[in-house]
Order: sequence, then C-alpha cells, then structure tokens
Amino acid sequence: MQSAGPGHEHWEDATAAYLLGALDDAERAGFEEHLAGCPACRAEVDELLPAARALPISVDPVEPPPALKARIMADVEREASLLAAAGPEADRPAAPARRRLRLPSLRLAPVAVAAALLLVGAAIGIGVTELRSGPDRTIQAEMESGAGTERANAELEINGDEARLVARGLPAPPSGRVYQVWLKRDGHAPEPTAALFRPSRDGTASASVPGSLEGVDQVMVTDEPDGGSPQPTGDLLLVANLS
Repeated sequence: MQSAGPGHEHWEDATAAYLLGALDDAERAGFEEHLAGCPACRAEVDELLPAARALPISVDPVEPPPALKARIMADVEREASLLAAAGPEADRPAAPARRRLRLPSLRLAPVAVAAALLLVGAAIGIGVTELRSGPDRTIQAEMESGAGTERANAELEINGDEARLVARGLPAPPSGRVYQVWLKRDGHAPEPTAALFRPSRDGTASASVPGSLEGVDQVMVTDEPDGGSPQPTGDLLLVANLS
C-alpha cells in the first residue's frame, strides 16, 4: 500500500471525479498539486485510469436543455436546506471509524469491470435518450411584473400525467415566506398544492406539480407564509396557461 501525502484526507475521494472531468478548474488544479506529493492518490489514479478510458464515448454529444441546471440546483439547494435544518451533526456518521465510499467494482477482476462498464454505458444511453426526447409539452409561464422579475422566466414541463415548474432568475420570496403552487380550474377558486419552494442563490428553481392537471386552466405561483396557505394571500409571481 502506497503512503499518503499531505492533505490526503481532503482529496482521497476526488480521484474518480478527477478522472471523469467532474472537478472545476480550481479543484482540478488543487488535486493535481496534491498528486505530485501523494503516492497513494497517484496509485489510485493509475489503477482507475484504464476503466475511465474504457467508458463509452461513441454517443453523439447532446446539448442539455436549459432547465437541466435549474433541476439540479434546486435539488442541491433542497438537500442543503434539509441538512441545515437537521443541524451540524446530520451528515456525520455516529461511529468514530468511517468507511470511505470508494469504487470497489473497479478493483474486481476484468470480467467484473467489463460488466460494470456495460451498466455505465446503459445508464449513459438512457440519459441521452431522456435529453433528446424532452417533455411532451412545454408551456412558457407569464411572469408578473415586479421587483426582481425583469430577467426571470419559467416553464411548465408536462410529461404524461406529471408536470414540473422550472424557473430561472427568480427573486427570493420575502423573509418568512415561500413560493406555493396553485391549480386553477374554471369557475373555482385556486386549489392549494403541497408544492412549496424557494429559488437557489442564482435564482434557479424546480418544483413538481402534484395532482392531476385534468380540467386545470392555470398553474399559478404566489408567495405565502412558511408552510403554505389554504388560499392565496400573497403576490402573484407567475401563471402558466394550459388552455
């Protein structure tokens, strides 16, 4: 077993991300500087490099939809909010000895490695298919004029019976309030949903629209007190017209 260099604990989980090009410029530069003085990480890079090079590269490049960033950032912010609410110990293991998550499948026999790479290739193919197919229907939402909405835009993506709001450039709701999604049917008051969200720091947001859209004329978003409201009380942020 190779000896570890200075800062190894900080960089020991970055090898796979480095080989897959998932580190940003600053992280990559820092990891490469660490590699120069860490035999253990250099050995791991050498060990995993053949598998990384064997990953499928024959799939045509696909430009991801603009909504993809909003979805990812919304999920990241949602996870961060849950961890923050749970307290500083939420993401720490109870046992003092921690087993580091590694890529054991890449250390198996060549046949097992090949099987693992086939699974990776299948996953890549599925992802590309999803990017190419896109939603069944996309509706551009109308933003209400107001402070901070000048550069905002949002779309309602409908896939079969499922719908999702994806927005960019949204302003943060007022302190102590959250954005809530409503369904409006002709002749009826807006129906509240459990879809509550706040945009990330860069204004991106994504929220699944629960319930059936049958008979729904509009999907609306207002700002409401934390926890939501049974009827709209805040300012209207956006409207997606389905009819």
